[in-house]
Amino acid sequence: MNKRLKYELQTIYNAPPTVRKTAFLKKYHRRELSRKDFILCQIGYIRWWVWGVSVLLFGIILWFSARQQTQDIWLSASLIPLLALLAVVENGKSRQHRMDELELACRISLRSVALARISILGVFHLLLLGVMIPALAAWGGVGFFQTGVYLLTPYLLTSAIGMELSRHFRGNDGLLACSAASVIVCTLGLSDHRFGLGLYRADFLHIWSAALLLAFLVCAYELAKMMKEVEGLQWS
Repeated sequence: MNKRLKYELQTIYNAPPTVRKTAFLKKYHRRELSRKDFILCQIGYIRWWVWGVSVLLFGIILWFSARQQTQDIWLSASLIPLLALLAVVENGKSRQHRMDELELACRISLRSVALARISILGVFHLLLLGVMIPALAAWGGVGFFQTGVYLLTPYLLTSAIGMELSRHFRGNDGLLACSAASVIVCTLGLSDHRFGLGLYRADFLHIWSAALLLAFLVCAYELAKMMKEVEGLQWS
């Protein structure tokens, strides 16, 4: 292309000068979300049945515990992984429905959204456990610390396994994998009652405490790994 033709094309297709651009932009102010508004906004995106099933499961555990009037806590500990499954599935719904790429285009970083959803459900479930643990300790005759260890260990274990699986599986495969992991953890608790293993004896408390600490560390590691992966997607 010769220089004259190139110049003529640039002249014809050159954009006209802007008129009152500054005055136009001043009319529109981008609304900045506060931290409180952001959290409240994310609460609205959590599906209603997640809240409902969490409260229903909480009520079922309390109902069974009040009726059995024994020191056995195996049933309550066996149902707790289902509570953790709800949090894992809700946090991974974007990947499950293959919408995570679309969320990368949002103004708010996907890392902030994922962390907010995890925190909201985690705090909600901790509040439920905060009511559940003293009640079970009083009804079952088991110490407060011991009851807390028995309930928090399967919850954190299921959460850690679920986060690991949700990073490797997408769609329905991820949902099935996380559900299978939750069922396996539930089965471990039920097997104690079925086969009389005696896993919930007081002299095993040090093993339970070590398992709780390990589950907490693995859960924190998986969370950090997930946040790093999300941050990499954001800037890729």
